[in-house]
Amino acid sequence: MYLKEHDASLPLPIGPAPVEVIDAAVAPLSLARLFDGPYGPPFGFGTSVDPVTLADTGLAAIASDRARLRITLGISVAAATVSYVADPVADAALQALARREMLSGLTLGTVLTADGRSPTWIKQHGFVKMWPVRQHPRHGRQLQGIYNTSLMAGIAHGRHFSPVAVRNLFAFLLAQMSAPARQMHGTDQETWKPRQWEAYYRACASLLQHEIDRH
Repeated sequence: MYLKEHDASLPLPIGPAPVEVIDAAVAPLSLARLFDGPYGPPFGFGTSVDPVTLADTGLAAIASDRARLRITLGISVAAATVSYVADPVADAALQALARREMLSGLTLGTVLTADGRSPTWIKQHGFVKMWPVRQHPRHGRQLQGIYNTSLMAGIAHGRHFSPVAVRNLFAFLLAQMSAPARQMHGTDQETWKPRQWEAYYRACASLLQHEIDRH
């Protein structure tokens, strides 16, 4: 796993780092490309990355493998679209929750797969939603499907991270953590138990989600 090779106390590479605006038609898997290359941040978040486009292009990339991946993950509820809840009377709060579920699945799938975790490992460690989202009983299955489908899209993105992109991704995420969180998540990984790994990936995904969503 990545932590074996990273000392969180070391400074990140510094610029001047060119911010590349990526044409989605030319390079649809743009999240991996944003972290590729020899530079550290800034990576140009928000200039060319739209989360719905990321999810859609990820799903397109695994179109031929999607059914098999869904079986491996044990996903019983997926979604036809990841961008909204299909209900003409859905309010803004519900659509915001749908976006949160989409980003959560997308970023978790990305960081887990970029760090070498298999779909089987992802399933076994509780990253697939097996139950409807409880906050909205009426739309819980749709929200569950949005998360699970976005998780598969994130897995597709994670598969396209080069070793350099993986290094940059996790160095960037560790740098965003508070000092106590960095100390907790950035050391002694050889002795970690499964729950520590799970917490680490959720922390990384949350930071990546925030970075994508804040622009």
